[in-house]
Amino acid sequence: MSRRWIQNPNRCADEYLDGIEDFIEFAHRHNPGATRIRCPCRRCNNTLFESIETVGFHLVRNGMIETYSIWNLHGEQVDHASSSNAPRVDNVEPIVDPNDQVMGII
Repeated sequence: MSRRWIQNPNRCADEYLDGIEDFIEFAHRHNPGATRIRCPCRRCNNTLFESIETVGFHLVRNGMIETYSIWNLHGEQVDHASSSNAPRVDNVEPIVDPNDQVMGII
């Protein structure tokens, strides 16, 4: 499912409520036996641990952090190789201390 629902300002919309349900199922599936998970609502900001039921309530009341589209704090694996926009550098010049260069001149 697309996570476009996270940016939906209408937290009563079916798309948003279905998205919360998908998130709760995902978090429960990837954290078996956990009674509390990080709450990704705008107020808790993934810093507070709440019951899964409370997290669902917070997401409706407060909305989800709009940038939290990769749920890595809830068990989603991140493919660092494909998610990085930085170019790969194979040939790296050694770091030269400028003081060493000056000492050779004097």
